[in-house]
Amino acid sequence: MHSTTTDDLPVNELNDSPAEGSIPTHVKKDLLHGTSALGFSVIVERACSFIANILAARFGGASSFGVYALALSTASNVSAYAAGGIGSTAIRFSGEHPRGSSGYPALTRVLAVISTVSALLAASVLWVGATPISRLLHKESLTGVLQWAAFSAAGIIMLECCRGFLVGQRSIRALLLLSSLVGSGYLALLPAMSRFGPTQMICSQGAVTMGSVMIILLLCRSLGLTSPASVNQSQPMALLLRRVWGFGVVQLASLIGMNAAGWWLTTLVARSDTTMVQMGYFAVAHQLRNIVALGPSLLNEGSLAVMAGANRRIDKTPDNIMAICAYACTLASLVMAGVGMIIVPWGLTLLYGKNYTAAGAAVTIALATAVIHMGSAPMSARLSIISIKTFGMINTTWAIFVAVLATATLLDGGNAAKGAGVYLAGHLFLATLQIVTLKRRGSIPKGAIASFSSGVIGSLVLVGLAWERETNRQAAAWISLAMIAVLMATVFTMVVIGKQRNWMPSRQSFQGLFSRALLMLKDRAGNLTGSKT
Repeated sequence: MHSTTTDDLPVNELNDSPAEGSIPTHVKKDLLHGTSALGFSVIVERACSFIANILAARFGGASSFGVYALALSTASNVSAYAAGGIGSTAIRFSGEHPRGSSGYPALTRVLAVISTVSALLAASVLWVGATPISRLLHKESLTGVLQWAAFSAAGIIMLECCRGFLVGQRSIRALLLLSSLVGSGYLALLPAMSRFGPTQMICSQGAVTMGSVMIILLLCRSLGLTSPASVNQSQPMALLLRRVWGFGVVQLASLIGMNAAGWWLTTLVARSDTTMVQMGYFAVAHQLRNIVALGPSLLNEGSLAVMAGANRRIDKTPDNIMAICAYACTLASLVMAGVGMIIVPWGLTLLYGKNYTAAGAAVTIALATAVIHMGSAPMSARLSIISIKTFGMINTTWAIFVAVLATATLLDGGNAAKGAGVYLAGHLFLATLQIVTLKRRGSIPKGAIASFSSGVIGSLVLVGLAWERETNRQAAAWISLAMIAVLMATVFTMVVIGKQRNWMPSRQSFQGLFSRALLMLKDRAGNLTGSKT
């Protein structure tokens, strides 16, 4: 006889006892729904943004694109400090106060106040701080573009707040519209403005983010985002404002160290090259890293809420969700990153042009970093649920490690490859701390460490072979074949581990997932058609 909680699980049904290895069917469905809905809403924006950046890098050149990347990175960090992680804050409280509840009207006003104040603060800080930052970089010519990046910082805050609110409300139609506006705006403006310079590029980026949010606000009634007439009494705004702002402060505390370390590393790469070409290589490397991380990051975001809300009577369910998501993220990112490493010499020239051929080493290291980062992301999410204090301490330790290593490696001169190497070492260090901590708490299921380690070791071997290919061009073809063999062997090892733990989905599961995806697309198309008529 089969248990009623496990006999319907073609995926994730483990060989252990139910308390240790199984995941309830309703939890699995929540995980699938959350991931697919989020992925469906952002894929258009990410794809358009990626294409826009490729075209901008080709049209503007490595130096101009490097300046734009530095300005955008600075704006992103300033906005994160000013808003205190407003995106995740909006998701958290928007999910708590859905449309039609008594807290919904107060929440919309609170988020409007916080996002506006934060945007004005970020813009003011960056406008005033542009001169000191450019002096720190020993490039006072960057003052103007950094001042205009203040507009971009404000737009980033408004966009993150709007997106978080829509995710929390599960408003897929509005999310799709927002993503389409942002993606198409980037695609239309960034490549065109790259011909004029980085200042015009950063201004167009800010205009797209701010304009997209304004359009959503103008269409809020037709998108079904206004408070229904039946809600005639709302919660006090002052009480909810304190709660939301307090949560944001906690978020900010964990962001400060990590963002500061990342910005310091980016700054050191920029300082090391007066032409800013290395900064352009560094930006391209991490663009490709983000593309590899796109799918796994959506799975990780979808799993966070499920792990937090899993049935507490099944003690191991959140841990099993973490292990399966870590396995899936590691395997998916390994396949994408491994293929990317193999084709780097030809792919870079095809995508970005001959000017970016020398970025191969940085790109290869960044792709390996994506495997480590994405493979350990579910562990990080699980740790944030178990102990937010420990989570914050580990992130702070990572920030210190990266800052010290970056200073020692890049202060007296460096390049994009060294900068990417610092990130690689930092994420190895972070993953080790997370695994050790979870292991001590008994939250690492069997097979999780083995599968993650296989992916990491395989990616590091690929980095070594790619480095040898860069220095020994005559044997490039044979080394590329060796890289293909290493990738296939690593994937085979992970598949064996997955089958042993019953983490590999069955054919029926793939068919069911495909059918649900088609039904969801038909439903969305029907809703859009109905709204037009």
